[in-house]
Amino acid sequence: MMLWRKPDPDDRVGEEHLRDEGAMRAVEKEMLHNIHKEIFGRWHFIKTTTAKYTMAASLLLMCCSGLLYKKLSANDEASWVVVSTPKGNIKNIQLPDGSTVWLNSGSVLKFPEHFGKTREIELLDGEAYFDVKHDDQSPFTVHYGHLHARVLGTAFNVKFYKNISDVRLSVTRGRVEVGNKSSSFGVITLGKEVIYDQKAGTHQVRVVDAEKVAAWKSNEINLYSIPFDELVMRLENIYNVQINYDHDRINHLTTTIHFSRDNTLQYVLDIIKTIHHLDYDIKGKGVYLKKM
Repeated sequence: MMLWRKPDPDDRVGEEHLRDEGAMRAVEKEMLHNIHKEIFGRWHFIKTTTAKYTMAASLLLMCCSGLLYKKLSANDEASWVVVSTPKGNIKNIQLPDGSTVWLNSGSVLKFPEHFGKTREIELLDGEAYFDVKHDDQSPFTVHYGHLHARVLGTAFNVKFYKNISDVRLSVTRGRVEVGNKSSSFGVITLGKEVIYDQKAGTHQVRVVDAEKVAAWKSNEINLYSIPFDELVMRLENIYNVQINYDHDRINHLTTTIHFSRDNTLQYVLDIIKTIHHLDYDIKGKGVYLKKM
């Protein structure tokens, strides 16, 4: 048996209250969801944007660093002077400290526009005579190949051809310390010459007429016991010709010879013909040597 009770107005209020409370919770839940989405959505945007700006800043820094390095490198290169002499010519060069250099035919010299606490230059290829201004406070160093010559003030001749094994330094005034990165060959004095073999890595010191060795700067050529490939190279530089010969049959020869730049090529070839019994043929800028 079911009992019927007249609805109480207070019960409807309670039901409405429950319905309102449920709606409020739903609204609250939706609001929390939206707030969560808004906050973390913005945080993701901030993180993404920050990462993008960080990457852009890094790329900009790299570009600026590259440009700065390029600029510094360009300035560094611009602070050096490279002088070369064409075949058949000799150049006289004044260095920033007042020292003088004579540069032989087919030679290349590199030096700074301004010297600092030390005076360092490099003979890249060829032959040069150095008359160094004395300075107790600033050593003068010439780098050539794997060797160096260090002085305070003196005069000396350096012969360094990259493709010729025989490297020489002779002193016409004062004293020169010669060596490489690992050791010193000692101090070379007036009238002495140090000879270095680039292939064997050995050296020897001997007495020589240093003034005659350096006489090339006044057009007098005095060559002492030089290998044949060097003789050929020197004639090519002086007379601007191309010399062809049988290397296997002739390259073992050594030569001591004296002549002037004023002499003709034919005159010099006649001397070589007498010394080594070689015949020659001149065709324009080409010279052909062969055993007689």
